[in-house]
Amino acid sequence: MSKLCGLNVVQLREELQKRSLVTSGNKEVLVARLREALIDEGKNPDEFKFDGADEDNEISTSTFTTAKMMELLLSMSTEIKQQSERQTEELKQQIKEQSERQTEELKQIKQQSERQSERQSERQTEEVKQQIKEQSERQTEELKHVKLEVAEQIEEQSTRIEMIEQKLDHHASGRTLKEPAFDGEMSWNVYKIQFEAAATSNCWNGKERATALILALRGSAAEVLQTIPAENHFNYEVLVSALDLRYGEEHMKQIYRSQLRNRTQRSGESIQQLAQDIERLTLLSYPKSDPEHRDETALDTFIKALRDSELKQSLLLSDKRKLKDAVAHSLTFESAKQASKSDVRPRQVHEECSCQKVVVKREPQQHGVPQYWIWGEKSHLRRDCKHRLKDNYCLNCATRWRKRREDDPVSRSTPSNEGAEN
Repeated sequence: MSKLCGLNVVQLREELQKRSLVTSGNKEVLVARLREALIDEGKNPDEFKFDGADEDNEISTSTFTTAKMMELLLSMSTEIKQQSERQTEELKQQIKEQSERQTEELKQIKQQSERQSERQSERQTEEVKQQIKEQSERQTEELKHVKLEVAEQIEEQSTRIEMIEQKLDHHASGRTLKEPAFDGEMSWNVYKIQFEAAATSNCWNGKERATALILALRGSAAEVLQTIPAENHFNYEVLVSALDLRYGEEHMKQIYRSQLRNRTQRSGESIQQLAQDIERLTLLSYPKSDPEHRDETALDTFIKALRDSELKQSLLLSDKRKLKDAVAHSLTFESAKQASKSDVRPRQVHEECSCQKVVVKREPQQHGVPQYWIWGEKSHLRRDCKHRLKDNYCLNCATRWRKRREDDPVSRSTPSNEGAEN
């Protein structure tokens, strides 16, 4: 008797055939199948012993009959054939599926290749188009530069021809404007405008302008030449830069702006004079600002600087936007104001007693001690004196005078001692 682990393949097939189980497969499959059958029968497959099984495999094998062997061989052949057919079908199915997958993959690869080719072709086409466009733009820009250079050269040649013609006319007519002298006292910006006007009229080139400017310098202004190297003495731009640095008004901006902020109308100063000075200070304070900003600044400063509060209020209500409009409005306002005062009584003029005009010889005064020279008293000013003139008569000479009108032919009333205070 043998246990499950001692059975050979033939014995395993017999035991499986007895139980009407499948006998195909290798030994491990047969052992596992028989083990499951024994477990289903409620037997321990490791302890169960099979009847008629000899421990010696060779003796057990020889006991099978030829018919039994043939039957087993036939069964095995059938099973092998069936298994082979199944495997063949499975292989065919796998090959078919694999072929279909490969065909699909090839299609996808082909489509991807076509798409990549299209994208690459489009990208190359776009790159070529971009290159052509950039090259065309560069050529167009270069052509513009060439045109500008040609136009500048033509303009330069035309200017030279015009200057030569003007020089010939000047030489023929014998008329030449003399450049003004510059000693550093007058405004350098104003002088530069005058000098440029003379240079343009005389058709001077750069060297001629430099020569004329050197000859025009006087006094301290001529000392600027000592700060310029000898090789640049006839370089007009270098000369102008040196004079700009010495006499230019660029570094005076803050001073001009301070003067502009604190500008007020002076006594006896007309509106036109005030506006002209404010316009000058505004231009010097903000030379690079746009005209609208300068005009707005000048207008605000002009209104603030006016002494007449009624005129200020009128300008603010009129909402003027430009300085020239504000000046015109101010002149109209003043004319109307003067016309409306034609019926006003003339103002009275206060005249002092003749004794107040006597100049008293001043004595030496100690430093820091005020002295009222009319009385000769010290330690207080005239405005603080308790003996000031009262009621139109003089406490010094005990004479009385009266106020008169501007059109009164009598300059002063006859002095009297009436009402004199002791």
